[in-house]
Amino acid sequence: MPPATAIVTGAASGFGRAIATALLAEGWQVACVDLPDAIERLTTAAPAVGGETRIGMDVRDAAGWRALHDRLRAEWLHLDLLVNAAGVGATGQVGTLPESQWRRVIDTNLLGTAIGCETFVPWLRANPGRPHLVNMASIAAILAPPSMAAYSASKAGVVALSEAIAAECPRRHPGVTVVCPGFFQSGLLETWHFTSAVEKREAERRMTHTWWTSDRVARRVLRAVRMNRRYVVVGLQARWLWRLKRLAPRATTALVRAIYRRLR
Repeated sequence: MPPATAIVTGAASGFGRAIATALLAEGWQVACVDLPDAIERLTTAAPAVGGETRIGMDVRDAAGWRALHDRLRAEWLHLDLLVNAAGVGATGQVGTLPESQWRRVIDTNLLGTAIGCETFVPWLRANPGRPHLVNMASIAAILAPPSMAAYSASKAGVVALSEAIAAECPRRHPGVTVVCPGFFQSGLLETWHFTSAVEKREAERRMTHTWWTSDRVARRVLRAVRMNRRYVVVGLQARWLWRLKRLAPRATTALVRAIYRRLR
């Protein structure tokens, strides 16, 4: 029986690297996709292992996605899993964030994920087994904290995209899981644009003090894939705020506003 196959974007570091590593350890064939310089750094640090194919590609590039599709269709019999984990971020109140940062965040997080789905979801649907799609969103997609409008909008789009795909797929084929984590230890801040020292300091503090690592999140997500769960909300605080937002949206906004004002 041929090994299971997966495509993972953002696979050179953080959550993407963690989930790719976990799949490789289980004997999967994994196409690890990231920016060319990120793939080069990864290869310098550690050689590829058996079953791993490393591909330098910008997820904003539709032609790159098509080339990847043609290559893998020629090499693999089927596709079992697509994990859209590539992402960047920016903070800055509306009116202070440059347009270039809005485009970078929206194009990478939302359009990059959408193009990947447009390219590979038909192949997932053709799989007679139990194919699955995982899209990385964020709790910011639900809470929309102050100074994170660009990031929150991009991730809210990922949530809507994931829900639409799930509605289009009868009998959960493929299954769809959307991940909405709070802060966890990853390489995300390395690609983050900050407009104030306060925002940077708070993000680094939260990243440092959380006990959630990329490996722990990856294990939680893979368990959700096996159970065919729609949402994975990671972190106790994130889960409580997620529930509160559904029950009392105005109160949740007031709470988030108060926390932000105290930080500043």
